[in-house]
Amino acid sequence: EARASVEDELKTMKADMAAMQGRMNALEEKVSQQDIAKQNYEHHIKELESQLAAQPQPAVAVQPQNRLGLKWTPEIGAVADTVVALTSSKEDAEGNNRLSLRELELVVGSNVDPFSRLDSTISFSDTENPALEEAYLTRFGLPFTTTARVGKFKPKVGKMLPVHRDSIDTVDEPLVIQRYFGAEGFNKSGVDLTKTFDLPIPVTQQVAVGILEGGNGEGGAAFGTARRAPTLYAHLKNYLDLTDDTGLEVGLSEMSGSRDDMPNFGTRILATDTTLIHHLSPHQDIKLQAEAFNLERTKTIDADGNLWGAYGLLDFRFHPQWSTGFRYDYVELVNNPADNPQKDDNAYTGYLTFYQSEFARWRAQFTHANLATGKDDNTVYLQGTFAIGDHKHKLQ
Repeated sequence: EARASVEDELKTMKADMAAMQGRMNALEEKVSQQDIAKQNYEHHIKELESQLAAQPQPAVAVQPQNRLGLKWTPEIGAVADTVVALTSSKEDAEGNNRLSLRELELVVGSNVDPFSRLDSTISFSDTENPALEEAYLTRFGLPFTTTARVGKFKPKVGKMLPVHRDSIDTVDEPLVIQRYFGAEGFNKSGVDLTKTFDLPIPVTQQVAVGILEGGNGEGGAAFGTARRAPTLYAHLKNYLDLTDDTGLEVGLSEMSGSRDDMPNFGTRILATDTTLIHHLSPHQDIKLQAEAFNLERTKTIDADGNLWGAYGLLDFRFHPQWSTGFRYDYVELVNNPADNPQKDDNAYTGYLTFYQSEFARWRAQFTHANLATGKDDNTVYLQGTFAIGDHKHKLQ
């Protein structure tokens, strides 16, 4: 019996060795086939190189790209904004009754290292000289999980001031933004800090504080003209998902700066913003957005005391490529001339937007304005906005 058991074990071992030998032969055949394929591939490449060498060479030799240098190439994009403005105003203001390239933004940005990023926006126009809109360094991962920016940027105040024109829902900014901060909003040199709080409540909170150089944007009147007089700001943003389809954002802001050439804080702005977005479907949504600004200026002979300005916006995205909306504006004017019959400007705006793609957008808009001068102004806008390359602010 012991001899029979040994013979059985020998038979089993021989069978296992035969199976292993079979697998080894299969692997060797597969490797051989791969070697043949590799030889055929190398032979084919040599034939192509020979054919390429036989072709006539261009007059200017093309230099091979430096593979090491490619990773240092910054992200570059451009956003062009063309506008036709047909207005009943008799003033020969910029862009009235003509087609203009209102703005061409050249956007350049890249990571400096794992801890920081540099972004810049240079603006060109057929009516203005080239201007530096933004150029700032963002530093991540600072103590207490804060993020810092230093350079020239748009402050994180409310909903309209931090964004570029191509990211808003209308052709132009609301009157309160134009009259208090400037025709294109507000961008200044300075430094700010931002921190997002992870709280055990369903509300996401973010706080931003900053110090900026003094002055206004183009045509703004909230602050004085002295750039050496600083402007301080703070903003608290709160976001809450009311339901799976509805989100609510509420913000509070404060800005303090000089109203003249003196480095004091003669101007104070308190502001609130509210945005409600309800998604009807993956491609349909309704947005309600409003901002209100209270402007307090030191009461003097040439300065107003307590002023108000606000806007309300309703935007309805009823189709993946179509949206329509309405905006109401109201703003009490700074240093309003005594002979003006009204204290405020107010306007009604309706618009229709066609999103040709993520990078091309068309918009038609009509605005009726009641001015403090007692005159009415009706304006029809036709806008085309187009983007190429890498750019942070998309068109939708």
